[in-house]
Amino acid sequence: MGFFDKALKKVQDVGENIAASANNVKTVVETSVQDTMEITGLKRQIRELEKEMDAQYLQIGKKYAEFVADMDDAEPETAENEAAEAETTEATESSEVIDEVKEEAIDEVKAEVAADETIDEVKAEDTAETIDEEKEVSEEPAEDKVAEESDEDEEPVFDVSDFLTIIKQDQAKKKELENQLAEVEKRAKQNTLLREKTKAEESFEQEKGVLDKALAMEIISKEEYEQKLNIARKKVENFEEIKKIEQQFEMGIITKEEKDEKINAILNA
Repeated sequence: MGFFDKALKKVQDVGENIAASANNVKTVVETSVQDTMEITGLKRQIRELEKEMDAQYLQIGKKYAEFVADMDDAEPETAENEAAEAETTEATESSEVIDEVKEEAIDEVKAEVAADETIDEVKAEDTAETIDEEKEVSEEPAEDKVAEESDEDEEPVFDVSDFLTIIKQDQAKKKELENQLAEVEKRAKQNTLLREKTKAEESFEQEKGVLDKALAMEIISKEEYEQKLNIARKKVENFEEIKKIEQQFEMGIITKEEKDEKINAILNA
């Protein structure tokens, strides 16, 4: 095969390698776009859930404010209840006094009309009935008062169980979405690394094509060709290690001189 035939074949090989690399890059880029869209969608859903939970927390705060206001309004009723209890106590004491008066009156009537038992019994019964009627009249208002107060004796209730149920459901959904987001971000990071490695492989193929062409045209010697190709190959083979060194420099862990020294040590090993 002549010189120009060799050179032509090398150019054709380089073209095929570049085309294959381009297809790989296209696939990786499409995957990256898909990952980005999925990450954006998950983050949006998480934000919506956070807004929903904030709204429920706001409702709980509003409910609590209303509860405190109702409690403040209910405090004056305590004094009224105490007054009502005092009235009930007085009514009870009055009833006891009436009972004592009743008994004394009966005894006095019996003593005065001992000579006439018929008259004595009639008077005693009449006196007892009169006292009983007075007692019933004195007790009725107190009973009605207690009944009215019992109806009004209802304390405010602070119930936010509905809001807490919604918040609990939203928290569970958010946790699930956060787990999905972590998985997608991890996959996206791996795809980014793969995309960069694919670019490195593409760069290697292009550099190899140039070296092949130069060797075929006898522009460089075989020794120079092997030396430069070996360095280009090591960039791909040690891609992840070199990437970590570059990240150390970006984070300020090492200086530029240290970075170059470490990378050169790998390429020239």
